[in-house]
Amino acid sequence: MLQFSALTIAFAALQGCGDRASAPDVAPVPELTEAEANARTTVPLTRSVSLEKPGVIADFEFELPPPGRTAVSELVIGLRIEDADSKVLMKRTDLILSERLPAEVRLVRLDGPAPAEVPLRRISSNLRERLPIEADGRVPGVTTTSVDNGMLRDVGLVDDRVHYQELELANADAPGPGRYRIIVRLAESRPTLTDRPAELLVAYSYLAK
Repeated sequence: MLQFSALTIAFAALQGCGDRASAPDVAPVPELTEAEANARTTVPLTRSVSLEKPGVIADFEFELPPPGRTAVSELVIGLRIEDADSKVLMKRTDLILSERLPAEVRLVRLDGPAPAEVPLRRISSNLRERLPIEADGRVPGVTTTSVDNGMLRDVGLVDDRVHYQELELANADAPGPGRYRIIVRLAESRPTLTDRPAELLVAYSYLAK
């Protein structure tokens, strides 16, 4: 009887292991179409933009949730470019960096007693400092940066078939959850960037380990 009981327990344990092993993995979040991504109004979000002409490339309202478990409270406002070929992506990144892309960036909080401008910062050219942006919102251009791709992936904004590069225009230090308006205006014409698609990106920075 004892031997039979032991065999029964062993069989049940093996069956349990088999059930766990055969349990389906969590299905990946389907990638959003360009139209679906452009319609998102909750961070993280992207918007298809053109970089060759001066003028407003973004002016919309959005909701900012708390940062995810792998993110920090710094909010990045910038660009994202992609390509299936990593070498091509590097060349495109170098071209945009060389063009500088001077711009004006404003972030306004809407859910307080009255709309309030959010103080913004930018990364110095040596990538070592956070410098305050003046009230006019002017930034000299973009710098390379990284954001929390976990949150992007969780909402369908990552395609594993391509490589990405994030470029920062400005950032806000812990603006807090709420409703906001963002306005981004390019200051100068950049003919060399014609027909080079890019996305405006609003996302939290990543938690470095």
